[in-house]
Amino acid sequence: MKKIVQIGIAALSVLAVSSCHRAEKTSESASSAPSSSNGSALDAATVANEKVEKVASITSIGDVKGTRIFVVGDSTLSAFNDPYYYPRYGYGTKIQDYLDSEKATVVNLAMSGRSSKSFLKEANYETLKKNIKKGDYLIIGFGHNDEKGEEARYTNPNGTKDEAGSFKNSLYQNYIKLAQEKKATPVLCTPIVRRAPGKAYEGAVVHVTKDAAGFPGGDYPKAIRELGSETGTTVVDLTSITKARYENLADDKATAKFHAQLTFKAASVDNTHLNTYGASVVAYDVVTSLRDADKKFAKFVKDGISAPTEEILVKNPDYVVPKYSEFNPAEDASARYELSAPWFGTVFGDCGGEEKLADPANYEIIESDGKITMHSGTVDGSKSVGKIAGASDGIQFYFQKLPVDRDFTLKAKAKVLQLAKNNQVSFGVMVRDDVYIDKFDNSINSDYVAAGPLKLANGDDYSSSWMRKDGTLNETHNAGQKIPEVGDVIDISITKKGNVYTTKFGSDTAEYTIDLKNVDPNVIYAGLYTVRSAYVEFTEVSLE
Repeated sequence: MKKIVQIGIAALSVLAVSSCHRAEKTSESASSAPSSSNGSALDAATVANEKVEKVASITSIGDVKGTRIFVVGDSTLSAFNDPYYYPRYGYGTKIQDYLDSEKATVVNLAMSGRSSKSFLKEANYETLKKNIKKGDYLIIGFGHNDEKGEEARYTNPNGTKDEAGSFKNSLYQNYIKLAQEKKATPVLCTPIVRRAPGKAYEGAVVHVTKDAAGFPGGDYPKAIRELGSETGTTVVDLTSITKARYENLADDKATAKFHAQLTFKAASVDNTHLNTYGASVVAYDVVTSLRDADKKFAKFVKDGISAPTEEILVKNPDYVVPKYSEFNPAEDASARYELSAPWFGTVFGDCGGEEKLADPANYEIIESDGKITMHSGTVDGSKSVGKIAGASDGIQFYFQKLPVDRDFTLKAKAKVLQLAKNNQVSFGVMVRDDVYIDKFDNSINSDYVAAGPLKLANGDDYSSSWMRKDGTLNETHNAGQKIPEVGDVIDISITKKGNVYTTKFGSDTAEYTIDLKNVDPNVIYAGLYTVRSAYVEFTEVSLE
């Protein structure tokens, strides 16, 4: 039986062998398919999995020299092409830096947003099956999205490797057995922790989840470690090592240096994704862990490699400080909606890409007979768009522009027509600092207050209101209002008095203090919103 390695913040490199710090464009926003430096073609056709953002596919790996180190996994391994201040880098984009390219080439098939289950529907999985052969390696890095309370992505962390639907079964049947049957060597990596500023490294940030709305929780890293023991597969325990690293630093500023940062503001750190330095650190740990555990792999490693230093962390030279101008109804009103002034409509933020923003099947606002009907995602729930996430928002917004010093109450009744029980889905009323008209920009995470449900996959422990302040979500958990279901009608409101905002979602109330002048100092924007997979009819809407 192979040694189970439980050290390492894993990393694997991009298909194009590289020691450069900028990844090829295989990210969610990819609209064309570049080729890697070894001639591999990237197919930018729309991927089958519409539950997450568009990602370019890899359908050919070209003429690859030496042993191939295949990499599969999610956004913590995949390549990106971000406009961020410190762009995202999956650890799969850095491993080649430590390998001799004459002896081994990394083929990074990882895709943002995918789980071990949903990845099976992708062209990249077919590419893996067609190309992996005797002597190759397969590094498997799933977990972040297997936790998601969605049928398309969720796998159960509790079952055995022979039990359909379990995380172990998904990894074993579709990846480990594939490698073994091809006489290749599989390697399992547990997921890196999520950064947890001001909090303990336990629970969800270390991938130990709670039961939620039909999706049993459990310990995903433990399932991987056990599967390694059961199948004789090497395990690099990235969860344990990244957890120990962050706890030893004991300083939120120190842990932030490993992570992507959306804007020039320190508060915009992405707590899930690594930056170029963080990915390089993780890659180094994986390579050295495998070198120590596997004599064959050790032959691929360059002589004299050393751990990376912070000197490689430099801001994106293409980053531009965003410019903002106050919404001017006469010039800026969206052409996609036919609405009655002073109400206007928009879709903006992390909304799935330009092609999804432009599709009326995904986003719609209709005024009719005193009703405002809105949906984000298709009305039948088959496709999802937008999100409320830790680092970004993508919303559809029906709003008015108001003087920043005006006090008011915004209220409405919301009838649920369709609603996915997903942690990034929401609907309700919102008051915010800024507004953008029909703009895809996944770096938007500005200040606002919202009354509405969030974290619906948590069941009765969902949040019924929240505030985003300085990039961070501050949520109020449900205190008694039952989780919304199709057909329910819920009273929702926000009352503003100075900088104090009182939210109401059904029977739940909360109070937030925030000065919404950070981006737009003169006005605020108040209205109704839907996110990701929500179809809602609003009535008795008033702002007074």
